Amino acid sequence: MLFNDTAFLFLFLPLTVGAFFVVSRRTRAWVLLLASMIFYGQSGLDHLAVMMAGIVVVYFATANGFYGRSRIAMTIAVAAPLLALAYYKYSGFIIGNLYAAAEGRISSERFSLFEDVLLPAGISFFTFQLVSFAIDRWRGDIPTRPKFASFALYISFFPQLVAGPILRWGQVEDRIRKLSEYRPDSDRLIQAAEYITLGLASKVIIADGMGNLMAPITADPASAGVLGGLFVVYGYSFQIYFDFYGYSLVAIGLGKIFGFDFPANFLRPYLSLNPKEFWRRWHTTLSYWIRDYLYIPLGGNRNYTRNILIVFAATGLWHGAGWNFIVWGCYHALLILTYTATASHWRRLPTLIQQALTFSLVSFGWLLFLYDFGDAYALAKSVLGLGAPAAHSVSAGMWLGIAAASLVCFAVHYERLIEQSKSKTKLGDLFRSAAMASLLLLAVLFFDQSKTFIYFRF
Repeated sequence: MLFNDTAFLFLFLPLTVGAFFVVSRRTRAWVLLLASMIFYGQSGLDHLAVMMAGIVVVYFATANGFYGRSRIAMTIAVAAPLLALAYYKYSGFIIGNLYAAAEGRISSERFSLFEDVLLPAGISFFTFQLVSFAIDRWRGDIPTRPKFASFALYISFFPQLVAGPILRWGQVEDRIRKLSEYRPDSDRLIQAAEYITLGLASKVIIADGMGNLMAPITADPASAGVLGGLFVVYGYSFQIYFDFYGYSLVAIGLGKIFGFDFPANFLRPYLSLNPKEFWRRWHTTLSYWIRDYLYIPLGGNRNYTRNILIVFAATGLWHGAGWNFIVWGCYHALLILTYTATASHWRRLPTLIQQALTFSLVSFGWLLFLYDFGDAYALAKSVLGLGAPAAHSVSAGMWLGIAAASLVCFAVHYERLIEQSKSKTKLGDLFRSAAMASLLLLAVLFFDQSKTFIYFRF
């Protein structure tokens, strides 16, 4: 089930909200858990079974009393979800490359035995939550195992199930425990509605609109031409940002309805002054997860270069089973290492130059998300003027789309706008409400032309 779907917005969500506030307060966790199972089950009952199996295995493997003393239990709790992730997401890639290596060639094709294995939506996200819970229990950060319904809800809660933010148990423990006491006020519900509205508008109007503008050019990267190539580089950068940011805003808004305060997953990353800062602002819950459960255990800054290369190669692999994703991760590692080595010179540049340079370097890296190696190389040649003559021109309207996306990205601070939810006058409140309602209506009108969220495939 998708957020950008009328069935979700006008059927599933109202029924879930109604049931949550109508049923006995003590059963609220079960209501949300059932709703989450229905939400995820729409992608396939076999996928639901995979998630539920992970929940059951980790929950019982981390039972009170013996878990902190049993390395076998800890190994099971960590390995079981990772093995499921490896099978569904990486088995074809791994075996295909082993087979290719044995034949003395290089290939990223999927091995035929795994061609029909369908990737459960969001498996990378809920796997990381299962693993973090198991590790935190082992470390003693979670001294008491929660009730099963509470744990299952933490893993499967539908607003953030498929594309984050990646949550830690400590971030939601108190909220889940106090669901029966939750009473929302009007300000909270207004903020929730505005998060959802701005998130859907970002996805449907900006991200999908940008994708439609780029479509004729992206289909033929070798004939993009210089201007067409640049349009794709920056257009896709805005598309993937507003697509993922839009999802995160909707997730935050949905969470607020039910009493949860999810962490911000984006901190205006395209305003970053350098590549290192970018990763403190982009997909922050993944960055902190990688830091706490991989970078620090590897030794952190004690072997900085090696560990940066490892964690960013792992970050790339987390995004997708392909060499293009691994190379993308290594590309960001090299950006950070280069910045670290030249920081004293970099910081002397004017602020706007630092921001423009960082944004451009990040944007060129996204080509490895959009294309395989061959097409990415073809588009890069087009940008450098070395490709075939341009097959499509970039119209003034297309550049206007880039300008509009830039304006929203760099000049509008969504979170600050939402937190300032009260105007000084009733007329101001009325105008704000009308603007939000119009924006939501506009997004809904374009639902039929909207696409699946990009990060659903991760």
